[in-house]
Amino acid sequence: MGTKKSIEFIARGLYIDSGRVLMCRNIKHNYCYLPGGHVEFAERSSDALKREMLEETGLRSEIGPLLLTTEQYFNDGKKTHHEINTVFHMEQIGSSKTPPDTVPSIEDKIDFVWVDLAQLPETDVRPNEIKAWLISGGATEPAQGQWLSGFET
Repeated sequence: MGTKKSIEFIARGLYIDSGRVLMCRNIKHNYCYLPGGHVEFAERSSDALKREMLEETGLRSEIGPLLLTTEQYFNDGKKTHHEINTVFHMEQIGSSKTPPDTVPSIEDKIDFVWVDLAQLPETDVRPNEIKAWLISGGATEPAQGQWLSGFET
């Protein structure tokens, strides 16, 4: 009996303030990624991002337009993943339009950090396609509907 393979559908949020981007950090392995999580069956991806932010931080968030969609296929040493990420503009976290200096984490394995955009090249950000998009200025001048793929052609 074979292992069932599936595509992971992930909704992520981009929140930029004062030249820095909010990232979720894997504490054990010290890599970063845009906050968010898996989309559940029959759930809108923007609603999944709202739900994940509430579950992970305890804070409500306002979600803006879709900025980017990426696709990756990779092996993390334990299993092979096929991942599709939708990246939405996050308009607000918490009750204030001013972003909090510290974003709380309810989960033990992650924390939230602000990373200076200028420090992104030296920061372990995953997936690589999102990191490259952020470094190229995609975060400051987003093209709605942009598609990036990590599949080799």
